[in-house]
Amino acid sequence: MKTEFPIHKMPPVWFIRTLDGFRKFLITLNKRLFPANVVLYEHFQYYWFLPCLKVAAELDIAGLLKDKAMTVEELAGITNSHPDSLFRILRALASMGVFRQRKDKRFVNTRLSKTMIDGKGSLRFMILQHLGKLNWTSFSELMYSVKTGKDAFSSLYGKNIYEYLEGDKPESSVFDKSMANLTEMSIDSLLSKYSFSGYPVIADIGGGDGILLSAILANNPGCKGILFDIQDGLTHAENTLSRYGIMDRASIIAGNFFRETPPIANAYILKNVLHNWDDTACTEILERIRKVMPDDGKILIIEMVIEENNRPSYGKLIDIQMLAFLPGGRERTRKEFTNLVDNAGLRIKKIIPTISPVFIIEIVKK
Repeated sequence: MKTEFPIHKMPPVWFIRTLDGFRKFLITLNKRLFPANVVLYEHFQYYWFLPCLKVAAELDIAGLLKDKAMTVEELAGITNSHPDSLFRILRALASMGVFRQRKDKRFVNTRLSKTMIDGKGSLRFMILQHLGKLNWTSFSELMYSVKTGKDAFSSLYGKNIYEYLEGDKPESSVFDKSMANLTEMSIDSLLSKYSFSGYPVIADIGGGDGILLSAILANNPGCKGILFDIQDGLTHAENTLSRYGIMDRASIIAGNFFRETPPIANAYILKNVLHNWDDTACTEILERIRKVMPDDGKILIIEMVIEENNRPSYGKLIDIQMLAFLPGGRERTRKEFTNLVDNAGLRIKKIIPTISPVFIIEIVKK
């Protein structure tokens, strides 16, 4: 079946891991050869880089440069910005490989800035959400989380992030699109590593606008799907399912997995759901699914798995995001996932690495 977003064949995990290991070796070597204070100061420079990235994403500079090169005066005119100030932002970004200024003084996109153009593979809304005011203010109070064990966001805004987003529709829209950006990044790596063809009915629990479920169904014509999320999370779901041409094989069900019984399916996807909650809440989610899933059914937890070593880890850094931003939110180790699943009366059958930061944790009944 022809799909709007066909899945591209990905290189094997061992190759990517080897390549990444070599890259990290060079980075480690660089850190050891230079004075420690210089190395640490180089890390600190991202404090200035990241706000520039957010400004460029908010002004949609990459989108404006999609079809032609432009001078900073042209860009400033379109975005209603101060030309010299905008130039200084773009100059800083260009020094980091994001945009490039040609000899004729016009700016053009680079392979990095092209990832901020709206569409498949875009990071624009991830940048807007992660570098937005809610995150910056929460991280400014990270010490509160360290001292109390509670999320800084709730302390600052008097409610958790999900309650806050219910009353802020513009911020909620950016958040939803950010999650869609994140999901799109991992689709190819997930579908090239795991076969969903053996599941007649697949339920994506907390699946948002349905991008992952749509991609799975579009590439597995023998499967049907159920998209289950709160009503606000399903705002763009019908458009997504229609775009992929799978509306006739998908159902949209509004519900809260803490209150409503999940639908019956052969496989349940929990992508980046459990890391939002503490162990007690996660156990409740898993138990609710266990009660309705067939004896041969499976739960597929798709999340990062933190390795217990001192090596660089994207998951260890994202875990700090969870610490400051969500009450009880955290990334988990293999042992922590094992304990979580065991407490819910389930067991881990296997953990499958992908070339993206996330793993596929296949769960079955005991």
